Amino acid sequence: MKDKSIFSRQNQTILKLFEQAGHPRKVLCVVLDYAKITHTALCCNGTGKVIKNPFPVKNNPEGLEFLTETVDKLCRKHQINKEHVFFGGEDCGTFALNMIYSLRDRGFLVVGVNAADAAKQRENHQASTDKLDLLGIANMLINKRGTLAGGNIGVQRAMRSLTRHRKQQVRWQTATGNRIHQLVDQLFPGFLDERNSAVPPFSAASLYLMEDRFSSRQIARRQDKVLLRQLRVQGLQHADQAVLRLKVHAREVLEHPQELSGLLQSSLSCEVRLYRCLQENIRQVNREIAQQLARTPAAVLTSIRGIGITLAAGVSAETGPVETQPSLRRLCSYAGIVPRLKQTGGPEKAAVIGRVSRRSNRILKDYVVQCGNHLGLHGPADLLEDHRRRSAGGQHADFGMARRFLRIAMRLMRNGECYVPPELQHGASIEELREYYLQLWPKLLDKWIKSKAVETAFAPENPLGQWRNMIQEIYEIKLPLPSQK
Repeated sequence: MKDKSIFSRQNQTILKLFEQAGHPRKVLCVVLDYAKITHTALCCNGTGKVIKNPFPVKNNPEGLEFLTETVDKLCRKHQINKEHVFFGGEDCGTFALNMIYSLRDRGFLVVGVNAADAAKQRENHQASTDKLDLLGIANMLINKRGTLAGGNIGVQRAMRSLTRHRKQQVRWQTATGNRIHQLVDQLFPGFLDERNSAVPPFSAASLYLMEDRFSSRQIARRQDKVLLRQLRVQGLQHADQAVLRLKVHAREVLEHPQELSGLLQSSLSCEVRLYRCLQENIRQVNREIAQQLARTPAAVLTSIRGIGITLAAGVSAETGPVETQPSLRRLCSYAGIVPRLKQTGGPEKAAVIGRVSRRSNRILKDYVVQCGNHLGLHGPADLLEDHRRRSAGGQHADFGMARRFLRIAMRLMRNGECYVPPELQHGASIEELREYYLQLWPKLLDKWIKSKAVETAFAPENPLGQWRNMIQEIYEIKLPLPSQK
């Protein structure tokens, strides 16, 4: 039976460091309060005794050398092994990452602690100074709390940077689209409604028309042949019908004052160019995300109907490498998809279930709740039915399915297998499984073809490539790649 501890959230790496040192006095904890120009550092041993009062450390190579020399002197003075030295500070901005990575390159453990938790450890809650902040952080570190600062450098780290960058780009694109709507509502009301204009909003044809000399008055004056040719070049289907609808609608709307035409058209042209730029940036990031995802065990999540490259990469990036993922219970809490629970007054009193906590990884929460929603709209039959059952029972179906998705995702990533419905997991015949994989393959392949990462995804050394080779060998079927068809 596995031993249980009341300190379930202690950092196992720090715990091991203390055990190797033999006694807390033989551990040196260097606490850092990060800043853009000058950090503040404090040194204490594992018992909490301060052995060097707060001192400044420049955020540059000279400061790094000064800090490591100071640590060497303290190790010699107090007879502490350099392997039993670790650094820690609050989770910080990008301005301190280079210092963190430089310390890690020199073989030191660098830990990051949550700023809100560290603030609760301060002796004085009425004031906040560098020294008080350092003592709060030190309290967290001596209690062996915190995570690896800067994260693990590798595919997961790259994917997290890319998915968060994409999320920000999409937010900017949405804001730009909203501004375009405001301008079009004045220049040509109803143009961005396909029912009026017969032109899909923000399509290539729509952006082309809005980019230069756009208004209802000017659209109505354009020659039909010229407008038809322009729309066909932009790839619009049924361009002849769109021209007729555009002309009719342009004559039916209210026109804006002539004096505002130049200002509105100039603003719209700038917004359309910005929208195009963001659109291309997102496409490029999507391709890079797919390449990174293909190298990780999370690539198998795309075998679940309704889960695409973006959602699989987002969940994987925020949950971290498979080997370091926490338990499902802690992961659901970290994602903010479990309600609060309060029980007091003895075993006779029932527990009170409250709202979900606001303190969570909101990015992960967004991704897993989207996954739960997609499973209710496009997922496999068993998950689709589960979503409907939860919704009919008055539950928050998206949250419930998000928890189930996390359970499924963790199992698939750890086992390196693709999704199989429950009815085929036990007692299914070879022929039934063979038929299922043959039906799954075109849909799975299509996701990776569209992302332009099919070669990387199904390379023999990557998880999906290994899965494909195994399935072909066991079930004696052919799962052809595009070049093999």
